[in-house]
Amino acid sequence: MLESEAAIVGWTARHRREVALTRVVRNHLPRPIADRVQVSDARDGRLELAAAGGAIAAALRQRTPALRAALARDGYDFLEIAVRVHVAAAHAEQKASKRQWDSAEATPLFELADRLPEGPLKAALARWSRRARGR
Repeated sequence: MLESEAAIVGWTARHRREVALTRVVRNHLPRPIADRVQVSDARDGRLELAAAGGAIAAALRQRTPALRAALARDGYDFLEIAVRVHVAAAHAEQKASKRQWDSAEATPLFELADRLPEGPLKAALARWSRRARGR
């Protein structure tokens, strides 16, 4: 049913072309950069690349002349390559929320502190145990 919608067919075809071209572009870049670059548009002799951050975009901009020549050898003749910074929300690193331990989870450490011989580790675990138990 969706395949009969002209707009959706066009979007799907464009997406497939961009994915295929992204693979070609990545083959010509060093892995640390390649993994963070994707084609966002390729029309009218203009290739637009989306970089995952400012530093990646800067490194990519320095490589555009060589990239353009490599793509031309592969049959993709672009007059211009533009680089944009695009940090996708799906790829943004999420801060891990601090996981609070409850007494049951910390019990093995409390017991370890009781069994250790006198020394700095035992003292540190004892201090932590007192703070964790609220004493």
